[in-house]
Amino acid sequence: MEVIYDFYLVLFDSHVHLPPCHLREDGYVIPSVLPSKVRHAIKSVKNRTAPGPDRIRPEHLKNLPTTLVNTLARLFTRYLSECKVPSQWNTFP
Repeated sequence: MEVIYDFYLVLFDSHVHLPPCHLREDGYVIPSVLPSKVRHAIKSVKNRTAPGPDRIRPEHLKNLPTTLVNTLARLFTRYLSECKVPSQWNTFP
Protein backbone atom coordinates (compact mmCIF):
# COMPACT_ATOMS: atom_id res chain seq x y z
CA MET A 1 0.00 0.00 0.00
CA GLU A 2 2.87 2.36 0.77
CA VAL A 3 4.28 1.86 -2.74
CA ILE A 4 0.99 2.95 -4.28
CA TYR A 5 0.78 5.93 -1.95
CA ASP A 6 4.33 7.00 -2.86
CA PHE A 7 3.64 6.55 -6.57
CA TYR A 8 0.64 8.87 -6.55
CA LEU A 9 2.33 11.32 -4.21
CA VAL A 10 5.17 11.71 -6.72
CA LEU A 11 2.79 11.69 -9.69
CA PHE A 12 0.59 14.52 -8.45
CA ASP A 13 3.46 16.51 -7.01
CA SER A 14 5.46 16.46 -10.25
CA HIS A 15 5.86 19.59 -12.33
CA VAL A 16 5.56 18.56 -15.95
CA HIS A 17 5.98 21.30 -18.54
CA LEU A 18 3.06 21.37 -20.94
CA PRO A 19 2.95 23.65 -23.96
CA PRO A 20 0.47 26.51 -23.58
CA CYS A 21 -2.94 26.29 -25.20
CA HIS A 22 -4.39 29.15 -27.17
CA LEU A 23 -8.11 29.82 -26.79
CA ARG A 24 -10.01 31.50 -29.60
CA GLU A 25 -13.05 33.67 -28.99
CA ASP A 26 -15.35 30.79 -29.96
CA GLY A 27 -13.76 28.59 -27.27
CA TYR A 28 -11.84 26.33 -29.64
CA VAL A 29 -8.43 25.43 -28.23
CA ILE A 30 -5.51 25.74 -30.64
CA PRO A 31 -2.73 23.40 -29.51
CA SER A 32 0.85 24.59 -29.73
CA VAL A 33 2.93 23.36 -32.64
CA LEU A 34 5.73 21.38 -31.06
CA PRO A 35 9.33 21.75 -32.28
CA SER A 36 9.55 17.94 -32.47
CA LYS A 37 6.66 17.93 -34.97
CA VAL A 38 8.34 20.66 -37.05
CA ARG A 39 11.61 18.69 -37.07
CA HIS A 40 9.73 15.50 -38.01
CA ALA A 41 7.95 17.26 -40.90
CA ILE A 42 11.24 18.70 -42.18
CA LYS A 43 12.97 15.32 -41.98
CA SER A 44 10.14 13.67 -43.96
CA VAL A 45 10.70 15.90 -47.03
CA LYS A 46 12.59 14.14 -49.82
CA ASN A 47 16.11 15.34 -50.60
CA ARG A 48 17.14 16.61 -54.03
CA THR A 49 13.75 18.12 -54.82
CA ALA A 50 13.39 21.48 -56.51
CA PRO A 51 13.43 24.49 -54.19
CA GLY A 52 10.45 26.80 -53.98
CA PRO A 53 10.45 30.50 -54.84
CA ASP A 54 12.57 31.15 -51.74
CA ARG A 55 15.26 28.88 -53.27
CA ILE A 56 15.62 26.95 -50.01
CA ARG A 57 16.36 23.27 -50.56
CA PRO A 58 15.22 20.48 -48.20
CA GLU A 59 18.86 19.77 -47.37
CA HIS A 60 19.16 23.30 -45.94
CA LEU A 61 16.06 22.88 -43.77
CA LYS A 62 17.23 19.52 -42.47
CA ASN A 63 20.37 21.20 -41.10
CA LEU A 64 18.56 23.99 -39.22
CA PRO A 65 19.79 24.52 -35.67
CA THR A 66 17.38 23.78 -32.83
CA THR A 67 16.86 27.47 -32.11
CA LEU A 68 15.44 28.05 -35.59
CA VAL A 69 13.21 24.96 -35.40
CA ASN A 70 11.87 26.30 -32.08
CA THR A 71 11.25 29.69 -33.69
CA LEU A 72 9.37 28.06 -36.57
CA ALA A 73 7.19 26.16 -34.10
CA ARG A 74 6.32 29.39 -32.27
CA LEU A 75 5.53 31.16 -35.55
CA PHE A 76 3.33 28.31 -36.80
CA THR A 77 1.47 28.32 -33.47
CA ARG A 78 0.91 32.08 -33.71
CA TYR A 79 -0.30 31.90 -37.31
CA LEU A 80 -2.73 29.10 -36.46
CA SER A 81 -4.08 30.92 -33.42
CA GLU A 82 -4.53 34.13 -35.45
CA CYS A 83 -6.00 32.19 -38.40
CA LYS A 84 -3.65 34.10 -40.69
CA VAL A 85 -0.91 33.19 -43.12
CA PRO A 86 1.80 35.75 -43.85
CA SER A 87 1.24 37.39 -47.26
CA GLN A 88 4.84 36.60 -48.19
CA TRP A 89 3.93 32.88 -48.13
CA ASN A 90 1.44 33.35 -50.96
CA THR A 91 3.16 31.98 -54.07
CA PHE A 92 0.28 32.76 -56.42
CA PRO A 93 0.30 36.09 -58.32
